[in-house]
Amino acid sequence: MPKTGRFLHEVQSTTDVPVTNAFVVAQRTDLNLNDFSLTTGTQKVGGPFIGYLESMVIRVKNIAGGAAKLTIKLTHQATGTQVLIPDTEATISLEVGTLTEGGVAFEFGPFAYMHTDDEVHIFYKTDAGTCTVDALELYWSE
Repeated sequence: MPKTGRFLHEVQSTTDVPVTNAFVVAQRTDLNLNDFSLTTGTQKVGGPFIGYLESMVIRVKNIAGGAAKLTIKLTHQATGTQVLIPDTEATISLEVGTLTEGGVAFEFGPFAYMHTDDEVHIFYKTDAGTCTVDALELYWSE
């Protein structure tokens, strides 16, 4: 009997990204949505993508200069063009016992998304000061 229902997938990045208070082409994370961390999907890495973007969790460190909020933007192109999800802001929640590490979470929907490839690019900026994106987990479903 075939499977039915919704299948949730996670894509991770643990590459450090320095962040300032402006969107900069070099301050981004590049993801292949079909490069699953926890599950095996039906789509191939580098191929067309059909799914629903659900949410994202981002960990930050080295918070300095009054950075209290993180804004993200998702695009089709690594140059920051062809916006997929426009500027979305969240307050950085500090971890217990520290003023320099924390996290944010974003919820997208589900946001229906289809494209000829599976690449998305996440850009970051702070409201003030700086931080480093330490890791992110993007969740999507099919």
